[in-house]
Amino acid sequence: MFRWIACPFHRPLHYRRSIIFPIITFMITTGLLYGLVEHYTYATHPVDPDFHSNYSSSHFNCQLRNETVRAIDLASSDYCKNLLQDTSCKINSITNFFPKSLPRLCPIQKGHFGDVVGCLSTDANPAYHGNNSEIFDIDIMCIDHCLKLSLSFAGYNALTGHCFCLSTFNDQHRLIDSNHKCAEVVENNYKLKVNSSTIYRTGYTEFGNHLGKRRLGQNNTQIAIVFFLTVGGRKNLRQIKRLLRAIYSKQHYYLIHVDNREDYLYEELLQVSKRISNIHLTNKRYPTTWGASTLLTAHLEAFKQIFDELKWNFSFVLNLSESDFPLKPIQVLTNFLSMYTSYNFLRSHGREPYKFIRSQGLFHTFIHCDDYMFRIGPRPLIQNIIYDGGSDWYVLNRDFVHYVTYGNDELVNGLRHIFNYSLLPCESFFHTVLSNSEHCDTYIRNNLRLVHWNRERGCKCQHKKMVDWCGCSPIIYRNNDKTLLNETIDKPYFFARKFDPTIDEAILDWLDTKISRRNLSNGAFYLQNIYHSNYEADSLNNVLKLIDTFARTILTDYQQHRRNCFLDDSIYLEQIHSIFESSLFQGYSLQYKFNDGEQFELLMKLNSLTTIRSEQVKRFEVGLELDVKEIVFLDRSKTFIEPKLVKVLIEWESMNDNDTCLVISSPSGIVLQRVNLLPSVEPLIIDIFFPVVSSTNMVGIWGMSIVKENYEASLASLNFLVLLSNEEPSLNDQYLRITKRFWSISNMCTTKVNSSLCHDLSNRTKITAINNCFEQRWSYFFYDIKSDW
Repeated sequence: MFRWIACPFHRPLHYRRSIIFPIITFMITTGLLYGLVEHYTYATHPVDPDFHSNYSSSHFNCQLRNETVRAIDLASSDYCKNLLQDTSCKINSITNFFPKSLPRLCPIQKGHFGDVVGCLSTDANPAYHGNNSEIFDIDIMCIDHCLKLSLSFAGYNALTGHCFCLSTFNDQHRLIDSNHKCAEVVENNYKLKVNSSTIYRTGYTEFGNHLGKRRLGQNNTQIAIVFFLTVGGRKNLRQIKRLLRAIYSKQHYYLIHVDNREDYLYEELLQVSKRISNIHLTNKRYPTTWGASTLLTAHLEAFKQIFDELKWNFSFVLNLSESDFPLKPIQVLTNFLSMYTSYNFLRSHGREPYKFIRSQGLFHTFIHCDDYMFRIGPRPLIQNIIYDGGSDWYVLNRDFVHYVTYGNDELVNGLRHIFNYSLLPCESFFHTVLSNSEHCDTYIRNNLRLVHWNRERGCKCQHKKMVDWCGCSPIIYRNNDKTLLNETIDKPYFFARKFDPTIDEAILDWLDTKISRRNLSNGAFYLQNIYHSNYEADSLNNVLKLIDTFARTILTDYQQHRRNCFLDDSIYLEQIHSIFESSLFQGYSLQYKFNDGEQFELLMKLNSLTTIRSEQVKRFEVGLELDVKEIVFLDRSKTFIEPKLVKVLIEWESMNDNDTCLVISSPSGIVLQRVNLLPSVEPLIIDIFFPVVSSTNMVGIWGMSIVKENYEASLASLNFLVLLSNEEPSLNDQYLRITKRFWSISNMCTTKVNSSLCHDLSNRTKITAINNCFEQRWSYFFYDIKSDW
């Protein structure tokens, strides 16, 4: 853990407290008040079980749990409120809304659920006293408990209710009696009643794990794979297209589900599918937020489309996201899977079953609406089946895909219904169906991909904005992970995740070059679309409005230089992209269109970059939204509209003294606060709170420096821009003047090489000529060999 001390100068703590009031008074009079606090993980608060909502239960037709009332209060739409209420009432009023038990159809069993082995004297066998035993009301609950733990035997004392579980049991000669319950043989002996337990079979025995049965070259048949991509986030378009290029083959099929809130992404990928016959988009689209039950619906509906409409002759379905990338050429995967056409590949949890079940929230009912998974109350586990789960990335064969889609027995129907009200359904549904169905012996506990886990960083209660629960996520591979990925060459790993070109594109380029054998050195910069006029007309945020206004002042000047006269020479903003070069944010490209069809692009870059003057400082950054898992800022413009809180990130390369301070200066250059910085192995994340009340004193370019207190030597410095939201940038000359100091047009290009604009404009900008967009790596029009194909 890192620490910080907020201290103007090196004074004792009691002295600092004595001067804090006049300091605060000064800050209030100048319009600024700072509070600096340590922040390392998301603050998460468990739900209070005694929570009582202001939403009166008299509004409902049935008695609702406090948890349900709380969820209704949190819901924003009437539709969602009604859905939460109605579903909760159905669960409470319909006895078998969730089935109490389901049949286990797996033929690989050791005996049957509930078979009596005999009566065991725990007094004569102290190892079976069950110090870690559970207590249940009836024996079937004990047997089911042990089955859920994937153990073969259950011991139950009918008098005390104590239950213990065993993986093996070979002490037949120590039984008081075989094939009978203790109640039948120790009826009149109270001491034996207390010190004996009936041993039952759960029916469980190990199954699956067939990987390695066959060698390469055996039963090598021609197969087709359906690559099913579930994607979201318009910013990922180029990475999705790159992934498709890397895995494409005419031999296989590609089905893409685009989150139903991402129309831009859908339309762009639709153009790809129109060009290539074996790439299709799903007919039905759902919101696929992390952990949502709608994700399972999206999978099952996609399977129906494969069978009913597309009628593809396939052997496997393999799912991917935009964060995946292949580790080997796709033909190597094809050859491998051709030896295992009867099997299904799923990765199970590596923990105790009950811990996994609890961590997945399977003891609770969840409902998805308002783009959120609401928890509405507890529910018991289904009896007589094994719960299994782990990774939601799979390789499923045709027969099993058909079974989970169209199967009509009690088991699969019941599980489809249960997991429609479950958190993270794809992480348990397919595993649980496979473990309990007639397909259980086709289970290979490996999903053929490498996932980059660092649970200390990835399990800081992620995804609270999307689910009423805590979640974990893998971390992003970086260039220093090459050795780890190289070690998979001789192992059955064919994909890895996660990758993100805005965090580290070098590792992707390295993998891509190995697989495709292409020279990618002249690839385009990585572009993320953040605005398109077809989808967000008149919906620019305040920062982009300001930058657009600045750009238009330049374009307006250029209009008078156009040689041809037009009655209407309007300029239309078409698109805005965030630009990354080698994963470093370069700025924004703004693409405009004149009424004669000419496209014109400007690259807006920050004038003020972070300056690091000492080898002691590795990173010094500022932003609003920090990804605490990856320790990177999601916003990188350093332009903030009336911020309430700004985060500062400092990472030391080496630091072993205590005389370093963070100095914060106002636009007028006044030093308003110093914060002592202590040595730390972990990055320091400091929150700076701004006043709630707006003040014109806030407007302008702020400064931050890391300095040595004793010598006043600056180790690093940066600037950031603060503006107020109640101003209209297009009418405010002050804002434009400040913006021009903080941002500049570093490049511009046109799609018409012989445009009337292509002459020397050096008197107006530092750029001596307007370039051809098709030759500029930062331009939207530049052909990118990584993603264009």
